[in-house]
Amino acid sequence: WTRKMIQIRKRHPVFGTGQFTELHASNPSVLAFVREYGNDRMLCVNNLSRFPQPVELDLRRFEGVTPIECTGGVHFPPIGELPYLLTLPGHGFYWFQLPPVPEEQPLANPVADVTATLPEFAPAAPAPVQQSTPRP
Repeated sequence: WTRKMIQIRKRHPVFGTGQFTELHASNPSVLAFVREYGNDRMLCVNNLSRFPQPVELDLRRFEGVTPIECTGGVHFPPIGELPYLLTLPGHGFYWFQLPPVPEEQPLANPVADVTATLPEFAPAAPAPVQQSTPRP
């Protein structure tokens, strides 16, 4: 575990240099901050309690970014304009890489508008109900 953490720190110089910005966390037991150095950005969320803790973070500044958890490479849900909700285990932490938002690229071969060629939808008539005759 310790070797993996050291490897992550070596791959990301942002942990040792760059700008440090503390984030307001909805839970006083959680310390959250962003480290930035050039295009390298890390969101660090730390549970200082021995008990599991939920936290909401205002990450609107990073809207559209998909956080990537550093120890396993797991992509978390994209950041939106609502508070970002996380639950951390006791003394747990997350290190997320915040990659730049990819620029929208126009499609090389745009898809044709197929709605004009579809027939108009008409619901089918209900099937008639047949009554069964009782058996003797």
